Amino acid sequence: MPRGKVKLAFIEDDKARKNSFMKRKECLKNKLKELSTLCGIEACAIIYSSYEPGLEVWPQDNTAFQNVLNAFLTKSPMEIHKFMSNQNSYIKERISKVKGQIKKQIVANRDLVMANLMSDCLSGKASLSGLNSKDLNNLGSLAGHKLSEIEDRIKVLKSDAPAEQSQLPEPKEVVGCSNTASHIAAEGTNVDCYVPVMETTGWYPPDWTSDHV
Repeated sequence: MPRGKVKLAFIEDDKARKNSFMKRKECLKNKLKELSTLCGIEACAIIYSSYEPGLEVWPQDNTAFQNVLNAFLTKSPMEIHKFMSNQNSYIKERISKVKGQIKKQIVANRDLVMANLMSDCLSGKASLSGLNSKDLNNLGSLAGHKLSEIEDRIKVLKSDAPAEQSQLPEPKEVVGCSNTASHIAAEGTNVDCYVPVMETTGWYPPDWTSDHV
């Protein structure tokens, strides 16, 4: 079974807190070892707790640990504190992020309420008489935004519409006719009413053609 999401809160039970510390400490050292091996970097950790006497460092090789520590201490104070984080700064960052999410959700809820109100007003289920100035301004802003979207959509549909054929195709001259469209047009007859007569091509029965020529 997959492990459930762990709640980030202080563990009240002493025994459970100590067990969690021991497990996560070993996990932290394993992750540092993987990071150092895979990425080819130097890393170290200093761990202090009330469960164990003194400090615990990683790696256990004092030379490697001292090299990393000296490289860190030679940096300027600005570089040292640029990416440094503690519990206080982490909580402040999370609070700021949650506040931003709440503001976005408030705006989304307001737009949804205004959209439902606009729909009710158009269908006659509600009126604008009971709204205050703030709600009227929000409703007007939403209506203007919707009108702009409709106008843009209309422009797109007009630009994508195929051009209509404004002229009819010209009548073609029939080969073998004694009176073609051009001859009739020259005589002043309406060309649109002209029906060409096909020349006989010999498909009539012999008896019929001999009797009715």
